[in-house]
Amino acid sequence: MAVTGLNHVGLSTPDLSRALAFYRDALGFTELMSFGWESGNPAADAGLGLTDTAAQVAVLTTGTSFLEVLHFDSPTPRRFDESPTVLREGIHRIGIAVRDLDAAWDLMMSAGATPGPDLPADRSARTQLVRDPDGNIIELISQHALPAMAELQPVVPHATASSSSESIPTRHGDVLLGIVLAGVTVTNPAIIDFYASAGLSPAQRIEWGDGNTPTSAAHALMDRGESSLLSAGNAVLDFVHPVSPPALYRPIDARIIEWGFNHLCLDVDDIASTHRDLLARGMTCFAPWTDMPGGNSAMGYALDPARVPVELLEHRNAKSFMWPGRLSGVVQ
Repeated sequence: MAVTGLNHVGLSTPDLSRALAFYRDALGFTELMSFGWESGNPAADAGLGLTDTAAQVAVLTTGTSFLEVLHFDSPTPRRFDESPTVLREGIHRIGIAVRDLDAAWDLMMSAGATPGPDLPADRSARTQLVRDPDGNIIELISQHALPAMAELQPVVPHATASSSSESIPTRHGDVLLGIVLAGVTVTNPAIIDFYASAGLSPAQRIEWGDGNTPTSAAHALMDRGESSLLSAGNAVLDFVHPVSPPALYRPIDARIIEWGFNHLCLDVDDIASTHRDLLARGMTCFAPWTDMPGGNSAMGYALDPARVPVELLEHRNAKSFMWPGRLSGVVQ
């Protein structure tokens, strides 16, 4: 059942050109590949649990994990919050490790990010929040602000550890080290047990309010709450449970297409056993997992028990299209 890493975070955008101009051209994340499909693709429809899907996709490597940027032409996605907020159940932010917060802030501002009037503006903190051109929340994290930050490294799946490939550096690796965190708002902390059962390791638990000061700029958006950090080896998942104000539920019909950071892809050693075991723990699938063309990987989309879209990805060799061996890691 072992999860071997956070392969990527999925970002659905209403404007693919604008998103790539920001993440690829300005921030320096390297485009690994692009592809798409037209309406009338039964395999894509079955996996996503939708009909008549059509999309364009670009995969970027950030150094520590991948970012999958998607633009759906059909069906038309929705945005549940305007602007995106940490107070909605689901994925609310990504965290990018940086060497120097001031340099990273300046790079973000020159790239078209905005501080946002509703975000904390404390430039002396160890983490800082900005919004990308779509309004999605990015947390800039000082290299040593997370537990064991220096130990966050890509993990090559055990079954194929003898395979290798050349890592792909980002152009701004001297400033941005890569995506090392995905923040997920939960209304029921029991969901953390689901991910722990999948093999993520407890890293830290944080409470704030009643005199305790939050250590993250994202946590500071709530008066009172608690956070559980689980490590996937190359990144951490920050499960945030707001107490005051409380979080809103994710719409029951939400799917992977909705705008914003909308799904997590987890690398797994064996998709068959992981898929089977997580189904028994409350995961929902629209179709069975499937072998990808060429036989180099296998994948399947699903919803976790809180209806957050997740993707399971098994790599069989270094020809897998999002092979973790292409990632360079935090320490350069």
